[in-house]
Amino acid sequence: MKYRDILQAVDTEKALTLIGITTTNQGAYIKFPCLKCENTAIIKAYGDKKNLYYCPECKNSGHIISLAMEKNKLDWQAANNLLASKAVIINARKITEELNINYELLYHEYLKNKGILKETCECLEIGVPKGKTMLAGSVAFGVRDENGMKVAYYGIRMKDEKPVYHKSFNPEMYLYNFDRIDKNEIVYFTTDMFKCIGSIENGRQCICNFGLPYLSLMQLELLNDIERTIVLVDETLIRTVAIQLAEYHRKFYHFE
Repeated sequence: MKYRDILQAVDTEKALTLIGITTTNQGAYIKFPCLKCENTAIIKAYGDKKNLYYCPECKNSGHIISLAMEKNKLDWQAANNLLASKAVIINARKITEELNINYELLYHEYLKNKGILKETCECLEIGVPKGKTMLAGSVAFGVRDENGMKVAYYGIRMKDEKPVYHKSFNPEMYLYNFDRIDKNEIVYFTTDMFKCIGSIENGRQCICNFGLPYLSLMQLELLNDIERTIVLVDETLIRTVAIQLAEYHRKFYHFE
């Protein structure tokens, strides 16, 4: 696998355990002892800059492959092959049991200001959870896998629009609204959850990758089932997404 594919595909915690590094989870980051100064370093487990690490004490930095090289005394190719063969995210890591939690979701002024209708929220299971939950103060989106099974709630905090979700849910394994689309018709793809909902309200079939600044291998596989995809992403992401699609697929894609 290529360098950038490894950074996207490798399960961070699994990789660190594989190469013999003790870890502690902290949200989107994983803490581990720096190999140079033995103070606490952090590595990103998902999202932007996934599998890149940094030690704030000695300023040592790198990525998951260089960690494997240094810890296990491997050359580049051997470290790359080790992670690709034993630490890549696979479908078995997807949630296999239906979520048995049902939040009471309230329509909020925040959603109204986003231009999202109450009827849309009721139809798509979107709203602000009532009561004390981990998604309090967030807009929650009910998430289903490609077969329509409810697997999680994905949240966006209203105060700063940061993502919030349970650690058992890995956004790289899913595409929002994928279960509702007709794959033989035109499907729009975006990285913005609210833009996705707006497109659906305008009568478009639209899916979203939960705001990730790239497409994971699993998401690319799901996209491969769609005949025609129109991509709606910010200019800063066009090159990244276009390269990924060109490398993995030979189907019709159009950028707007």
